[in-house]
Amino acid sequence: MSLEPVPGARAEILCVGTELLSGKINTHVAYLSQKLRGIGIQPEREMSLIDTESEIRDAVSSASARADLILISGGLGPTFDDITREGVSASLGRQLIFKPYLWKKIERRYKNFRMRIPVNNKRQAWIVDGAEVLDNPNGSAPGQWIELKDGTVIVLMPGPFRELEPMFRKLILPKLSRLFSKGRKTYERVLRFYGIPESEADRRLSPLLAKQGKGIEATILADLSRVSLHLASTARNASAARRRLATLERAVRKEFGNRLYGVDDETLEMALGKRLKKKRWTLAVAESCTGGLLGQRLTHAPGSSSFFRGGVIAYANEVKEGLLGVPKKILKRDGAVSESSARAMAAGVRTATGAEVGIAITGVAGPDGGTRKKPVGLVHIAIATPKRTKAMKFVIPGSRDQIRSRAASAAIALAFHLLP
Repeated sequence: MSLEPVPGARAEILCVGTELLSGKINTHVAYLSQKLRGIGIQPEREMSLIDTESEIRDAVSSASARADLILISGGLGPTFDDITREGVSASLGRQLIFKPYLWKKIERRYKNFRMRIPVNNKRQAWIVDGAEVLDNPNGSAPGQWIELKDGTVIVLMPGPFRELEPMFRKLILPKLSRLFSKGRKTYERVLRFYGIPESEADRRLSPLLAKQGKGIEATILADLSRVSLHLASTARNASAARRRLATLERAVRKEFGNRLYGVDDETLEMALGKRLKKKRWTLAVAESCTGGLLGQRLTHAPGSSSFFRGGVIAYANEVKEGLLGVPKKILKRDGAVSESSARAMAAGVRTATGAEVGIAITGVAGPDGGTRKKPVGLVHIAIATPKRTKAMKFVIPGSRDQIRSRAASAAIALAFHLLP
């Protein structure tokens, strides 16, 4: 179906899931809103809904009376409380139609994973009458694109972000751009920083952004020790949009120097991997309180096998002594959570694996085990290279999971900083 530009589009986002009203953080809205703004659509409302057909039905009916675009996430799974299909069907007065080809596709997916398919997965092959099916290569729940007679567009998307994000980026966003862009082009760029508080980044970025005038939208997002600047430039054509962002990016790079580690989807782990590959060095890790999280983060980077040799999870002192060669006198005198232990662990994992760089983390993640001298959140991180060993002490706030995650992030940032 050909898509004609519609001026002045109004959008609403409906997120289905009782868990969203029980304390779970909804990350979908920020992502979807940013992408919509990038093509000139400003979301006017966002609503989280419990898993009941009547709530979904009423919310869709209400939004349809106001909005030109309604994005709905969640409730497309196979279980009894996945009833977004039924709610939308009831709101629009359209039947649900079973699609045998979708059921066969779902069956093949399970067979490929050598899993027995539950019969209730058949529910995912039911589609609102008249909907266009949106392929979901990362899950079993297809999306749906529905166009009403008055031009309103309703899009149903799976709830898990690993499924929603690629579907939205590859299938939905291009269609929306053609429909709502009004002939203008938007170019997006994400600049990523480390080791800078969000407030400091905002202070330094604000005057740079103020000079740009209209046509550029900017959003600053913070994630633990990292900050990302999301930019969108809208202009009469793609070249003009890119030129505007290129000018701004040059100014940002000049302001932040090596604190800017990557762009777009590049993570700090990927940036560290690039530096190691450039030096033809390899890396190994010795972890205590993070329990393998650091190794997991590093191996998440594509091509990590070329620079990551392995790791040791050394919770017990006997393992620190036996596998990493941490001297017993250090453990007895200073304890496992100490700078000297971290230094010995980093050096020991270098020796054990033959890597040029060793990263060690030891600390008290809690919620128990803290003392007055060594409170919960105390973490020692050491980076050992052929020429030197650098150690740093952190006192990290938060829950056990937050401390572990922030410790792994700090270790990656410290390694990146020490390997220019």
